[in-house]
Amino acid sequence: MAISLDEDNQKIIEIHQVINTNSRFYGHLVNWYEGVSWHYGIGLDENLIFDTGGLSIFTRNPSEFFIVPDVQKFSPYQTIERLCYALICFKDWDYGLLGWNCEHVARLVASDSAVSYEIKKLPFPIPQMNHGAWHPNARNILDSFIDQNKYLINDTLTTFPS
Repeated sequence: MAISLDEDNQKIIEIHQVINTNSRFYGHLVNWYEGVSWHYGIGLDENLIFDTGGLSIFTRNPSEFFIVPDVQKFSPYQTIERLCYALICFKDWDYGLLGWNCEHVARLVASDSAVSYEIKKLPFPIPQMNHGAWHPNARNILDSFIDQNKYLINDTLTTFPS
């Protein structure tokens, strides 16, 4: 699901326009059940989620999504910043249910672990064919990208004001 840098910049601006730092969901890994599986994203407000699969902000009734407990490694502010970096860092990566899905991205952003427990639950040999449902390089790639571009998000927000 490759997107352009301009689209990334627009998404980063949109995220910062709608976040509510007083929301209990702000900057937290959240999930919701839809169809036949759980989906993952990052909470922005009481009823707004950034869907890390569809790469978009959407509204959902707060009673229909949940903060994933006991996984948050970063502060809500850091998680939002990491989400914005991830949008740019992985903009050319293709979405794939088994190898790089919404849960991989959301967990990497919030907990520093690019794993999909939804994939881990699948029958043998599917998880084993996909590094045990972990993305083997995403964490190092994102960490290096952030280290090399420390001011990128701030620069984006000041260069492309809302």
